[in-house]
Amino acid sequence: MRILFIGDIHGDIRSTWEMLDAARRELRIGAAVQVGDFGFFPEILGNLPDDFPRFPVPLYAIDGNHEDHAWLAACRENRTVEEWKRRLDLHYMERGSVTVIGGTRFGFLGGALHVDRPQEFDSASGSSNYIQQDDVASALERFRNERPDVIVTHSCPTGIGIGIHGSPIFLPGVLAFISSAGFDAGVEGDCGDSELTRLWNGLETRPKAWIFGHFHTGILRRVHDTEFVCVAGIDSRTVTIWDSDEGRLLFLHF
Repeated sequence: MRILFIGDIHGDIRSTWEMLDAARRELRIGAAVQVGDFGFFPEILGNLPDDFPRFPVPLYAIDGNHEDHAWLAACRENRTVEEWKRRLDLHYMERGSVTVIGGTRFGFLGGALHVDRPQEFDSASGSSNYIQQDDVASALERFRNERPDVIVTHSCPTGIGIGIHGSPIFLPGVLAFISSAGFDAGVEGDCGDSELTRLWNGLETRPKAWIFGHFHTGILRRVHDTEFVCVAGIDSRTVTIWDSDEGRLLFLHF
């Protein structure tokens, strides 16, 4: 099976549907994975018309930093996420979850720090935009047991050689909303999330591929034997695909 990775869509669900339909026909994909900042907001996903069609292929999505995490937690609690799966073929993948798609085992850990506003934590549900230490601990325990071939996160580990450089316009926000708030901002010239570095360093078996978004750019780096790929948005004409039959990444144009 060919599994397509989609970058941040920020609530543009209709364009995502159209892109998946084209990729199904032209690239023969059988499923898709979205890497966070999907648009989990009541005014977006909660207001889809009843006749909105199911996605052309199963779509697996994690949370990014730009979501309504308290609302998403409520949707998990009241099982609205099961309704999304039934009605839309949309599968929300909780932090630290593992599933098999097309014979390949995927591990998921959503969330990321804000650089443009204060971090958010909802005390009632315990949910947050950022990755909490307990999220990493839970993910490590499950990943050690189930050994995913591919890991999907919203951001990436910092300081391990991926080489992501944040835009200079965000540096004041890093200081105001991350460092000054007591969070670890990571390495400036190799930025990402320090909690994901903890995940990377704690893995007993490294994945073949690690896919992320958040930075709205495309990048490919090999760190040891793992291919790290940052995928751009749905308007990119170069797409990243995991071929589960061949056990490798494909980079195609369409």
